[in-house]
Amino acid sequence: MKLLLCISVLAYCVFGVVFNSAWAHESRSKSSPTEAPFIHLSNTDKQWFDEWQRNITQTFHLQAQTLDAWFSPTDLPSDKASAFGKVRLGWEPRSGDWSNIEPRFKIRLRLPSLTHKVDVLLSDDEDNYLDDALNVSRELQTQKDNTTLALRFFSPRNDKISYRVGFGRRDQVFARSTYQDHHRFSPKINLLYESRVYYYNRDGWGAETGVSLLLERTGTKLDRFSHRWYFEDKTNQFKWNIEAQRYYRLSAQSTFVLNAYAQGFSRPNMHTEHIYMSAKLRSNPLRPWLFFEIEPFVLWLKKEDFRRSYGLALRFEGFFGDNANFQF
Repeated sequence: MKLLLCISVLAYCVFGVVFNSAWAHESRSKSSPTEAPFIHLSNTDKQWFDEWQRNITQTFHLQAQTLDAWFSPTDLPSDKASAFGKVRLGWEPRSGDWSNIEPRFKIRLRLPSLTHKVDVLLSDDEDNYLDDALNVSRELQTQKDNTTLALRFFSPRNDKISYRVGFGRRDQVFARSTYQDHHRFSPKINLLYESRVYYYNRDGWGAETGVSLLLERTGTKLDRFSHRWYFEDKTNQFKWNIEAQRYYRLSAQSTFVLNAYAQGFSRPNMHTEHIYMSAKLRSNPLRPWLFFEIEPFVLWLKKEDFRRSYGLALRFEGFFGDNANFQF
């Protein structure tokens, strides 16, 4: 019953976001805009940008406080209840495919009235590690219909362990347990590692594990090396990926990223499915919560006999909520 209530509120939240966005654009209220924008905008532009984001943020918080009140022993919403959202839209044309559109979204509701730090999560994909990958590199034939609605809560005895239960991957019921931790070798060398075990009612059991090594070269240069393994009982095979990235901080608003990525499978024998290399510029010159990306890339796919394909990804990404780190 509680899960059905969550579904209803999240549906209303999405409707409220659309309604308040339109209202903010039309009303042009006289409230003062957010101070210190990165570039100069006219008064009308300031009002539209800031009111649009502010009203969506307020809508998210209202839904979180309303939902939190259902679980509160005092029947009053908690001021600490909050919500965060991310909307991403991209176009990734490449030679041979000019229609690759990439809409993505995530919404998280934090409900302090529920014990053990429970969050409500709504996302278009179950895998947090796919945010930076090219659309074509996410195996679209298997990643469709992955909208996920879940409750996430942390172990009361170990905050490195979290659990999720909900619906996802073609409307399957699932449960997942995750262990995350890190080790700091030095102020400039950090190791992040994670393991997951999950069960879907039709796909069965699965597991994955991964590590990321972060090396800070200078205050403006960072290297990241990642390796992940996945196993699915249904297909009885391993999937792996390896990635190397170098980040250059160009300014307070811009980052340049060089990226090399490869993915493969273990059956019928260990092989590589696709490889891509890219150079991405990510910047938020208008507002701290609005990002733009341009990413030229080169892609090789096994199903295309590893013929070289060139492309250019163009994206924008908007964040809503008061969390400066935008952690999901």
